[in-house]
Amino acid sequence: MGFFAGLNDEKYDRQYKDSELVRRMVAYFGSQKMRLALASVVIIVIAVIGAALPVIVSRMVDLIKDRPNSAQILWVGAALIGVAFGQWGLNWLRRGLIVRSVGDVVLDMRSRAFRAAAEHDLSFYDQFSSGRIVSRITSDTNDFGQLVVIITDVVAQFIQAILIAVVLFRTEVRLSLLLIGFLPFIFAVASGFRVLARRVSKKGMKAMADVNAAIKETISGISIAKNFRQEESIFKSFDESNIQSYGVNVQRGFILSLV
Repeated sequence: MGFFAGLNDEKYDRQYKDSELVRRMVAYFGSQKMRLALASVVIIVIAVIGAALPVIVSRMVDLIKDRPNSAQILWVGAALIGVAFGQWGLNWLRRGLIVRSVGDVVLDMRSRAFRAAAEHDLSFYDQFSSGRIVSRITSDTNDFGQLVVIITDVVAQFIQAILIAVVLFRTEVRLSLLLIGFLPFIFAVASGFRVLARRVSKKGMKAMADVNAAIKETISGISIAKNFRQEESIFKSFDESNIQSYGVNVQRGFILSLV
């Protein structure tokens, strides 16, 4: 892809397997066991409510379809409004627990990353721009936090899908089997999307690191650049990095929006 030209891997980049990444994530969140346990309970309750809601609505419609009256309709409407507000409150509680846990973990990750960067000798910074290191400490850890929040949303939807599938099997077996027949195709598409999304996300982070490095180097050496009248040259260098970052992240946004 043309947008990815010039975005080379850093020497300190590492490619980990999914099992290794999961193991590290579990280790980072080890100090948040209570919050995560409560969040897990809330996620299960939200999934149960979400799966039960269409079933409850159908039963209510069956009850009032023969002899509907205003009182029954009002009761049904009030019940649905109550369930909707309850679901909103549980989602607020879940998101609050997850965000606090993620915030503490990201803070710890940034502290560790900064400590590791500070312990490197000067030869390390002769090879790598400090602007890139700052980008890894700030932007990449922030993306990690967003990833964890997305994972919790996916888990809640997955549990809800399983519960709805159970209800569907009890209602109509043939339709359920037809639905399951499409699952291999869906999983294949999801697997391909995962590989592509991982690639563009990595390239997007590198492009952002290039921009941050260009800004840092420009601001640090602005007095020297002005003395030698190199403002146009450094702006051109920054503009190239900025345009490349824009192209890569637009493409990343398009691909991630497919989900």
